[in-house]
Amino acid sequence: MQDLTADFPNYKRKESGLSSREFENLEQLRAVVENITFQSGDGSFVVFRVVPNNERNTIAVVGNVPAPLVGEELELFGEWVEHARFGRQFRASSYKRIAPTSVKGIERFLASGAIKGIGPALAARLVKHFGIETLNVIEYKPHRLIEVEGIGTKKADVIRKSFTEHAELRELMLFLETHGVTGAYAAKIFAQYGSFSIDVLQQNPYRLAEEVSGIGFRTADQIAMSLGVERNNADRLTAGIDFALLQTAHAGHCCVPEELLVQESAKLLVVDRVDVAMHLTGLLKQDKLCVEDYHGMTLIYPRYLYHAEKQVAQRLLRLKDRARSTPSDDYEDIVVKWEKSSGIKLAEAQRQAMISALAHGVLALTGGPGTGKTTVIKGILAVLEQQGFKILLGAPTGRAAKRLSEATGRETATIHRMLEATGGVEGAPQFVRDEDQPLDADVV
Repeated sequence: MQDLTADFPNYKRKESGLSSREFENLEQLRAVVENITFQSGDGSFVVFRVVPNNERNTIAVVGNVPAPLVGEELELFGEWVEHARFGRQFRASSYKRIAPTSVKGIERFLASGAIKGIGPALAARLVKHFGIETLNVIEYKPHRLIEVEGIGTKKADVIRKSFTEHAELRELMLFLETHGVTGAYAAKIFAQYGSFSIDVLQQNPYRLAEEVSGIGFRTADQIAMSLGVERNNADRLTAGIDFALLQTAHAGHCCVPEELLVQESAKLLVVDRVDVAMHLTGLLKQDKLCVEDYHGMTLIYPRYLYHAEKQVAQRLLRLKDRARSTPSDDYEDIVVKWEKSSGIKLAEAQRQAMISALAHGVLALTGGPGTGKTTVIKGILAVLEQQGFKILLGAPTGRAAKRLSEATGRETATIHRMLEATGGVEGAPQFVRDEDQPLDADVV
């Protein structure tokens, strides 16, 4: 299916519901879904074609709405627009599913694939047998389904369960739209909580940010605010602090000073800093977050990053203990000699990085673009090569491997290729090279 999101650059902007005044000014269109042309990967944008009532020609509909089912009858709310490439379209802000009221409509709905276990042929038999009462039978008297040829007890139960889920999903979509959030999230939420979805949203909508992929704090907070949750509600304070820590992590930090976390969380939540500080103290007492004292500064970590950083530090120390340094009594002299032979004048930080690598056998080299990392790597490689060390270069991705190869003039492999990765259990790779069968190299 062709990706059309580039043709609709603003398709993700509208995530909230409509005010009553905006809703009154929208155009309405009642139509049957003919086909789905495009649906974005996250399900937040869809393009489909409909046949309006009493017409033959199809119309293109676009919008930040959940994908409907082929054959469904909808009442669409939105506006007519003229697209430079695709012409006249109906841009939908929302829609309502129209429950089929005619025998023909019921058959069309059931034949659409909306209900598991029912295809076009069985839909026709059901409608022929039960007529206008077909949907009522499925919902309230499913034991009667076995009266229809091709339906046994097990299949009747599958149909009943699917019909119930479909009804609950529609109810959830309506709940979200009513509280200012696009119904496109309904499928993800329902997949997580099933029949308890609305109960979860009413009890603690902030669980969405923690437990449902693709839904963050702001969306959960929008639902909570529309439900009347107080700004200093405990669940809200917890979610806000977690979100502030997440933003810090996205900026490349594992932790944040306590004072700064309180400040940023209070700003995000629009509450008093005292409320945030008191709640943060409670979270620390409950071990919900981790804390470290660094030269008198209190640093707050998310638990997973705290333990990840500890594990990385332990492994680096283990590597340091196992690594062998270059045979020399004066590492600084080695570096100075390389500078002279190569005609390169290192900055003091670069020189210390080279000395550290040669003296300790392990180095974590970081820095932004243009800070001289490549020069340091070239220097380390040159010195080690002169001393007879066998060297292998690896990078996490193919692109990174290519860049490192171009920068150093040496062959570079991806880490997976270097360690001879093979297909593992449930998609997790296994490696031929390990402690029992190490790489044939002195330096990696």
